[in-house]
Amino acid sequence: MAFINMMEKLVEIRLDERIKVTAACNCEQCREDIKCIALNNLPPKYVSTPKGELFSKIDQQMIRQNVLDIDVAVINAMEFVNKNPRH
Repeated sequence: MAFINMMEKLVEIRLDERIKVTAACNCEQCREDIKCIALNNLPPKYVSTPKGELFSKIDQQMIRQNVLDIDVAVINAMEFVNKNPRH
């Protein structure tokens, strides 16, 4: 059985949405840096998913409660990476 940190998936989704509406760099290095910084500022949310049925097991309430926290972490990470790019 695999363990998956749902925050990784949620941060990636929110990052994709934020990148579309900002002038942030979308290169792979910047994206990875943004995700790492954001995840280091969020609590992990692990789930176990037999047969990879990840999204069928997500509690929709958990997503709604964390969207604001995730957005804040992603935006702060984007600002930091934009000021300090490594590419």
